[in-house]
Amino acid sequence: MSLRDIAHSLFQEAIATQRPSVIVNNSLDEFEEYFHNAERIFPIAIGKASVEMMNGLLDYLEKKHKTKIHKKPLVISNPQENNSSHDFTHIISSHPTPNASSVSASKNVLDYVSQSSVDDLVVFLISGGGSSLLSYPADGISLDDKIQLTELLLSSGCNINEINTVRKHVSQIKGGRLNSAALPSKTLSLVISDVINDDLSSIASGPTVADKTTYSDAISVLKKYDIFDKSPKSVQDYLREGADGKNLETPKEFSNNTIKVISSNIVFRQTLTELAKAKSFDVVNLSHTFEGLAIDDAERLYDEVSRISDSNMIIISGGETLVNLTGNGMGGRNQEFALAFLKKYIEENSKQEICLYSVGTDGIDGPTDAAGAIVDMDTINAYTLSDLNLESFLSNNDSYNFFNKLNSLVQIGPTGTNVADIQITIIK
Repeated sequence: MSLRDIAHSLFQEAIATQRPSVIVNNSLDEFEEYFHNAERIFPIAIGKASVEMMNGLLDYLEKKHKTKIHKKPLVISNPQENNSSHDFTHIISSHPTPNASSVSASKNVLDYVSQSSVDDLVVFLISGGGSSLLSYPADGISLDDKIQLTELLLSSGCNINEINTVRKHVSQIKGGRLNSAALPSKTLSLVISDVINDDLSSIASGPTVADKTTYSDAISVLKKYDIFDKSPKSVQDYLREGADGKNLETPKEFSNNTIKVISSNIVFRQTLTELAKAKSFDVVNLSHTFEGLAIDDAERLYDEVSRISDSNMIIISGGETLVNLTGNGMGGRNQEFALAFLKKYIEENSKQEICLYSVGTDGIDGPTDAAGAIVDMDTINAYTLSDLNLESFLSNNDSYNFFNKLNSLVQIGPTGTNVADIQITIIK
């Protein structure tokens, strides 16, 4: 079994162990009183893991509370297969950039929750991707303006918390506004976190979470990255008016909601660690996360790998890195991470036999059909025999085409979950 086969096998085993349907189902006994006391139950799933999460919830509810389910539950996801045996309305929306389907999906969700009353329970199943899948611009801001703003944010180098601070303040659904729409019913939010610090207000832009940030904070983020003046005028005007108290702020507290994180990047990395140990590998699960620029963090990981002389060692790491878009190539942060790692390996003239497997747990890395990329001896040998200019591909953010030429992309399709990125590094 090659090192890339070992890494791929470990990843697939972890995906199976961390199936959102299983995680949700195992979390529900704790809230049985909520279901028992509710007159009606309104299930809504939003995000890349929404189909699987809804399966887990309905497996539970249909055994005990089937008659309480109000009409057809709603599932909002990115394009993915739906082989569920359960009856729910599955709405395909847009990710990573919102479009008209995102607005339509938002209106469907708001209409559904508005039918709930004080004796009802609304169950929100939330996973990453919700910020784009549910996008309903504030009054006076067009969808095109919102899309332009999103593109500016994604290419600016700001982190996910900063991006969501802005998005919450130009939305009718983010930053707790969805939970407000469900009042006065009781709400339960079960969350699979794609945010490294598990900040509830940032996961899917916190649609059911009271928001501590302000319009002024949103303006500060845009100015920090020098994109306020580049933002659409409608956005600038709306944020200024909000800072002046002319627009309603995001809700700052709730008494009707219960929220619990049921899976995260930390949990996924621990699962990988246990699986690798069961295969008799020595394992190091790095305590720190990679949240800087992909090209910088890849070098940090390489430096850690180069200091290890033991064989049969696996390093497990994770995070959510950033990409500074300076070129017009194709790729994602995991592919750029892998390319920068290879660059460092070549520069150092390393002789270590290694395999770096860097992937998004959702199976999607940037606007590509790849989950990430591999750097192993096959990659290195193929590169050595090629006439590819690594520096040129890296500066053009064209990691996808680079690894595609070397048969080193990871292409597995959507996994049904989303807990940020992981790296499996095997040292032989």
